Amino acid sequence: MIMMERLIRLTAPHNFLFFPRAIKFALPVLIGLLMIIPAIHAEPDMVTPTISAGDSAIIIDIKAPQEKKVFLNLPEPPHVTVIGYVRNMESLQSVIISSNEGSTDCGNTSFISCTISVTKGLNKITITAMDSFGRRVSTTRNFSIEYGVPDLPPRITISGKITTPDGRPVEGATVRTEFPRPYDTKTVTVQSEADGTYRINNAHGFNQKISVEKIGYANVTKEMTFAQNVNTADFILEPITKPAPGFTTVLCLVAITGIVLMTIYRRRLP
Repeated sequence: MIMMERLIRLTAPHNFLFFPRAIKFALPVLIGLLMIIPAIHAEPDMVTPTISAGDSAIIIDIKAPQEKKVFLNLPEPPHVTVIGYVRNMESLQSVIISSNEGSTDCGNTSFISCTISVTKGLNKITITAMDSFGRRVSTTRNFSIEYGVPDLPPRITISGKITTPDGRPVEGATVRTEFPRPYDTKTVTVQSEADGTYRINNAHGFNQKISVEKIGYANVTKEMTFAQNVNTADFILEPITKPAPGFTTVLCLVAITGIVLMTIYRRRLP
């Protein structure tokens, strides 16, 4: 800062010597803005609860059953086998698996292999590991038990065109349909052609969540209900305006500060 003032005093006209004083006023404001803006735009940290064991986190790694798996026609009363590992836990005291039908003690070894009673329909089990200090860590699995022939949704066809607001076709946009069920989600994905058209055959069900994405455009997601086996749905993608290369927030603030200082200088001229 001192070197800047000396340089200005040596090179600037006499009536321009107010400039160092203006910098003294403007520079703290500029620095404050540069500190505040990143904080405003920063995303909050996502904290996942873990239990430390030395330098590692205790992890329950369940291999089976898989999340949202559908079991068909299990022998009654239904049971499922839970297989997995408890990693990085010293002095393991117990592993307990719980369901709506009760709990099972799987012992105190790092390898998990236990069978637990479940019910027809949706199920949620909780696997809890505890060490000798009483510290616990848990994870869950959701799955479904079905009997008979699965209730499959009807298949429909959806076609349409992807364009920009001014009507230009968008080629290569990814169009994805999602049909959620209690125990899984049926998806179909295609890409738009050179003329912007797309066609999805054999989409699952009449209630669809449709998303359209392409780099350089704002994503579009709609939840739609169809009544026919053959349907049409058009989408408009808005281009994302990119800033000019190098025109960052910092440069913008510097430019604004320069304009303010030059305006002050001109007003002080006779």
